[in-house]
Amino acid sequence: MLQRALFVGIVYFCSHALPLPGKQPDSPMQIGDRACLFLDDHFLAEQSGFKRTWHQGQPQHEVAIKDIGAPWERWPHMFGSTVHDPQAKLYRMYYESAIYPSRTPPNSFTTYICYAESQDGKTWKRPSLGLFADLGSKDNNIVIHCAEFAKVFVDPLETDPAARLKMFVYLNGKPPLMGGSGECLLASGDGLHWKFVGGFNMPPYAKAEQRNYTDTFTFSFDPIQQRYLAGIRTFDKSHLSESKDGRRRAIGVSHSARVNKEWSPIVQVLAPDAQDDAKVAPLSRDEQKPDWAEHYCMSLFVYGNHYLGMLSLLYLVDGYDGNGGGDIQLTFSHDYARWHRHPQRQTLIAPSNAAPALFPTYVSINGPVEIGDELWLYYTEANGAHPIAPITKAVSQIRAAVWRRDGFVSLDATDTASFVTKPLAWDGKQLRVNVKCQDKGSLRAALLNTDGKPYPGFDLADCEPLTGDQAQGLVHWKGKADVSDLQGKAIRLKLELSHGSVYSFRASSN
Repeated sequence: MLQRALFVGIVYFCSHALPLPGKQPDSPMQIGDRACLFLDDHFLAEQSGFKRTWHQGQPQHEVAIKDIGAPWERWPHMFGSTVHDPQAKLYRMYYESAIYPSRTPPNSFTTYICYAESQDGKTWKRPSLGLFADLGSKDNNIVIHCAEFAKVFVDPLETDPAARLKMFVYLNGKPPLMGGSGECLLASGDGLHWKFVGGFNMPPYAKAEQRNYTDTFTFSFDPIQQRYLAGIRTFDKSHLSESKDGRRRAIGVSHSARVNKEWSPIVQVLAPDAQDDAKVAPLSRDEQKPDWAEHYCMSLFVYGNHYLGMLSLLYLVDGYDGNGGGDIQLTFSHDYARWHRHPQRQTLIAPSNAAPALFPTYVSINGPVEIGDELWLYYTEANGAHPIAPITKAVSQIRAAVWRRDGFVSLDATDTASFVTKPLAWDGKQLRVNVKCQDKGSLRAALLNTDGKPYPGFDLADCEPLTGDQAQGLVHWKGKADVSDLQGKAIRLKLELSHGSVYSFRASSN
């Protein structure tokens, strides 16, 4: 039997979250032309012979953004966004720098949002923007000064070209910057010049006791339901006693049909537990002082038919809530209400070759960008979850981790394996499968009706085997790839694989 993930994370049902469009009990699953991953058995009715494998992102050798010693840019970190701008045909990166101690007032942080851009999403340059002065000079790449955690996305619902890009950002200047302070919404047409729209319209908490000081928000757009998503810190009253005040940082979610308006109540969906604490305990140097984990923030975004989250954990060692350590882990949901985690809490990204040894802390709020048939995720690796004082001891840089397209999880067949899906509402013209076969391996597919009988011409015997490594393999039956005749019908996909791995399937529109 396929090993099901043992979802031991604390999970809550959100009554305000909506099901996928058109999904009713016992009706075919609506998948559109989006990728269907194998994070769990969500799509599967039955299977035999497969083993599920979760894959870590592989760090690129070259560092994308290094600390180059610029006075305005120390401790650069991916507390921000990397986004592809289709209009400008550019990849844009908005990352944070920290000057510690700041120049004014003494013994405090100054943080800037810095900007980099790339033609290919791999090699980055830092243009001199001339927007904000640092030490009397505007020859720098500061795009927003005295600000933190830039959450940037292309807003597909915006009709004003001058506001097509949105940025939620924490403004911490005194007096207020750009017309606001705290979490605020900005808009831009060119990605460089930003205008203040308003402060974040903070929704209420579903449970009042989970409310407290909040300074980490995440935002994105949901193309499945044409709405805006927000991840907002909550404070969990854990049954685990060790923490500053009996509560721990946790993750809540909200959503809205209008940007920054009428947000749903914040519902907690993930919280730290004993399994998280077990990963912290080996770091302790003082058995008399407590060690525990907290959920610091979670980048959340839509990928195919799924909601994915990249959870940044803060490890508090020997009772010290300061620089700390941490980890990044993958989370997922099919409905934005119930969130799940890797059963063993596997680290999202494999270790890099950084010297001295650094660990991953934060990732791009948008998740990975698609570059060809690869996913590139930009993340911080550092020697602390916050800058170490003095700044000369703090080390931080931004690197990319890479997966194959849809490559977070695979179903692996060492011999011959097969599965049949639950009924799917078929809207596509073709079937595409992401598969990697070994030398003697192959994949075949059949399209079945709800009774499990093949539609004429679409049986396994009619299928031309896929071989080799095909991230977007197009399935043919006796030379025919067009399955438009099945549009509007409910189908069950049967897939048979020998000696290989399959990562996803989708009902492609082209």
